Amino acid sequence: MPRQAGSRNKDFEEKRQELVRALTEHALTDDIRRPSLREFAHSCGVTEPTLRHYFVDRQGTVLAILDEMARRGKDIWELVAAPSENAAEALNSYFTISKIGIQDGGFIRAHAFGIIEGLADPDIGKAYLEKMLEPSLKSVMTKIQLSAKRNISDTELRSLALVVFSPLLLASLHQDLLGGRETSEINADALTGLLESSLVNHLTAAT
Repeated sequence: MPRQAGSRNKDFEEKRQELVRALTEHALTDDIRRPSLREFAHSCGVTEPTLRHYFVDRQGTVLAILDEMARRGKDIWELVAAPSENAAEALNSYFTISKIGIQDGGFIRAHAFGIIEGLADPDIGKAYLEKMLEPSLKSVMTKIQLSAKRNISDTELRSLALVVFSPLLLASLHQDLLGGRETSEINADALTGLLESSLVNHLTAAT
């Protein structure tokens, strides 16, 4: 009996996940730009109609990539959110992880992909915020809250998370995607050391 039009193959989800993995690798390694649906299809060796079959359109394709990036980021967010003995150790632990992130092109490429796509499409922007940026910030908020020896308001926690995360995001953009590593290298130890000491002083003074 022939398959009805519009029905899914038994291996639909398996094939879709295979495509998502290939598309995500392309997004993390190709030039930083907004590929067309045809370019996305070419990157994983299929046709444009094939991507439409699995993702409906270009927006659906990008949303699937963001889902995969978020899935890959969960282990890091859980590692970041783990509590330390106190706020000073929590910040030291976070910045130790972050120095690796500054030197790891995958971290910034994932965020750059979400930012570029999100600025061009409000629906994708909301998805990037929900799936990647907010989890990154909330992992920092959780770590500080669990490690600090005092109650911290949500407003202060969010402000602290932004102070912690934003310079590292900008430093990664500066070094990896804007060519700064060759023209004006940032000393990651100096940057994270300054941030760490300033934030420890703030948290200690407020205790």
